[in-house]
Amino acid sequence: MAKGKGGKRAASAGPKKMHGPKKKMWHCWSSTMRMHFAKAGLLTKFNNYESWQQACQAKGKRNTTHNDFNEFCKLDQAKKAEWFANLK
Repeated sequence: MAKGKGGKRAASAGPKKMHGPKKKMWHCWSSTMRMHFAKAGLLTKFNNYESWQQACQAKGKRNTTHNDFNEFCKLDQAKKAEWFANLK
């Protein structure tokens, strides 16, 4: 017959955090203003530097500059989607 481990039980270390800190973006605007910005499409990764930077970092590109973003903005919509698809 198998026996369990005896002795003291270890205290739980608590829930493990599996992600980095959340970035509080656009906290200076009210929730209704952010809602209107989102409906207008201004908070997408194609129109906002912070969103673009986070999208690049999620794809693995760590060093982003405003010059890169300005060059990205000059592309048309299809080329922008292709640029993100090919980002490494």
